[in-house]
Amino acid sequence: MKIAYVLQEGAPDVRERPFTGPANHVYQVFKEFQKLGHEVKALTRWNNQIFRSADLDAFEPVFVPRVDAGLFRQTERVVRGVQGRMGLPYANWFESARFAQACLQEFAGYDLFYERMGWMGYGVGMAARRMGAPHVAEINNGDFITELERLGVAPKGIHRSVAMWLMRRAAHRPDHVVASGEGHRDRFIEWWGVAPDKVSVVENGTELVELLSREQLSCFRESRPDTAVNFVFVGAFEPWHGILKLIPAMAQVVTAVPHSHLTLIGGGTEHDHIIQLIADYQLQSRVTLTGRLPIPQVAQQLAQADIGLAPYCGWMEFSGLKLFDYKAAGLATVASGANGQPTTLKHEETALIVPPCDEAALGAAMIRLAQEPELRRRMGQAARLEAERSHRWQHTAEEIIAIFERVMK
Repeated sequence: MKIAYVLQEGAPDVRERPFTGPANHVYQVFKEFQKLGHEVKALTRWNNQIFRSADLDAFEPVFVPRVDAGLFRQTERVVRGVQGRMGLPYANWFESARFAQACLQEFAGYDLFYERMGWMGYGVGMAARRMGAPHVAEINNGDFITELERLGVAPKGIHRSVAMWLMRRAAHRPDHVVASGEGHRDRFIEWWGVAPDKVSVVENGTELVELLSREQLSCFRESRPDTAVNFVFVGAFEPWHGILKLIPAMAQVVTAVPHSHLTLIGGGTEHDHIIQLIADYQLQSRVTLTGRLPIPQVAQQLAQADIGLAPYCGWMEFSGLKLFDYKAAGLATVASGANGQPTTLKHEETALIVPPCDEAALGAAMIRLAQEPELRRRMGQAARLEAERSHRWQHTAEEIIAIFERVMK
């Protein structure tokens, strides 16, 4: 199968290491498609420039004569000038038309478009329709607007109305949609009115199953009563990841379990706020911030930990990449959840699920696992075995390929 992996808007930057979670997802799925014997080429857009790649390691800029020069470019300059002076709504048409032409130029003879859908990007749908090619979209955000609002950059007034109309049309163009979690699926169907049978869930994977052997993991080793209990968080330092609830909860933990420590791996907009909270609760000696780390270093950090943390707060989806990494590392997990989410964890079997944004419940669950080494060992071992069976990136790619095959029939 010849697969066009396309990312027009909001594409995670896979040129930069260490990867963010979204970039790692794109990279791993792309590579697994290739390992399964498929021909894959990526087309992506960063900083108003389109790039192509056959391996997601090297990138070449793409020049599209029909839209990068001549009358199209001159018309674009005039329209943008008028638009800026008069404050007219932004419709992303020139960007989408340029991306569509790049797709037509680069993917002649390809079997299918697989798009990582972003906000107001509809060039892929235009190209797929022109070519008569199947179009499958991948979503890692159910409504797109929620994150823009939290970041303070959501459109307002007539700009919002136009954007929502365009996004609704874009959401209906794919032949099928792949969501990374049940929350994103439900939100996507609710917001955009897409038929439920057109949206499937394919969970993320983790490479930590291969990077870590059972012998390296704390859950497969005997621990002494005086051994330190190590908590770990991996992910973005954004408000909805719940670290601002986690720090006060950790203050509860150190009072009840003095030999406990928390490691925070990642970075984001809340970094300075987190530093201040750590100082406010006098936890400087109990919390370590590593910054963003390459995956092999993340693996080693998790191998030394006992309990993984996913305290999502104010978000529609509770099944992030970190959960699969925690499971592969054999960690018992304390995670936020609601309405049956996260489906990848089982309460009292591989994790303790607590209500989102509930600081007291989060602290109590952390204390319980810290004080019950046999419980966390049992949960960690069960989680690792599930990861070995079901959470390799190959499994994720195989499920997506099965969807492609159904769409192409």
